[in-house]
Amino acid sequence: MSLEASTTPPSDGVVGQARGRVGARARRGSRASASIEILRDAAAGLRRNALMALAATSTIVVALAVAGGGMLVSANLVHLASMLEGQVEIVAFLRDGLSPTQRQQVLASISASPGVRSAVIVDRGLALRRLQRSLGTPSSMSDLLPSNPLPDSVEVRVTDAGRIRDAAAGIQKIAGVEEVIFGTPVVDRLVALTRAVRLAGGVIAALLAAAALLIIVNTIRLTVSARRQEIEIMTLVGATPGFIRGPFMLEGAFQGASAALVTSIVLGIGYAGLAGRVAASLPFLPLLPPEAILPAALGVVWILGIAVGIGGSAIGLRRYLRA
Repeated sequence: MSLEASTTPPSDGVVGQARGRVGARARRGSRASASIEILRDAAAGLRRNALMALAATSTIVVALAVAGGGMLVSANLVHLASMLEGQVEIVAFLRDGLSPTQRQQVLASISASPGVRSAVIVDRGLALRRLQRSLGTPSSMSDLLPSNPLPDSVEVRVTDAGRIRDAAAGIQKIAGVEEVIFGTPVVDRLVALTRAVRLAGGVIAALLAAAALLIIVNTIRLTVSARRQEIEIMTLVGATPGFIRGPFMLEGAFQGASAALVTSIVLGIGYAGLAGRVAASLPFLPLLPPEAILPAALGVVWILGIAVGIGGSAIGLRRYLRA
């Protein structure tokens, strides 16, 4: 049956109970007493409509789990993009013949350049050993070559991969720097990829959060609409809008908080288990550790659950109180 279907007129007994509740709260003049009475009415409403409240809370749990899962996915996508961008570096080759003091001066100048996050000198000996390891040469390459042909260099990590060209141009102007390379085509593709990943993460989180909000608000509105006779009776016996609104909004807050609690347990256990398995089987996939992401994500889940529970009740009541 539709929720908008007409209902039978309330009995005199029901009206009398409602009038008694209104009178009891009116006699409690203090604000503390009125607050206690509102709490009692909210608890009574939940007991009388336990099945409906359980169904609404279960629906809210699903919606919050979807929204919370979307936030976790989005945060990990952003983290992955940051990790990829963090691997972007500039290599500045130094001129031959620089003394150790001059090399340190060049390093200091590069470190102080705009957009530079870190810089470290790689001397020609270390560069030759790296080349040997990468080629898998069993014997020392220094024994095969009359001299080391590789120059000293400085490896530079930047703060923003999207502005690596500006950083490289500034480093190129430093005295003692012979050449600067940073793999332009690869960096351009990487920056485009990380921007797309960040955008996708934001869109996923926003869409899932919007869907969850709509589901929660409509669920709370349906529970309020199903109790429209109770609202009409309270209005008939002289209850003020604030008198009626208080218990319903407390019930919405309680349902939202209960759903947030269940969702927090599910997401916390689920993400911790997933992160542990991924770390063991796919160590190259950098998921955020639970302690780094769960407090913020679950905090948002609690805020959403309680706020939307209260807001959904207020929206559902508006049409009946206005009428």
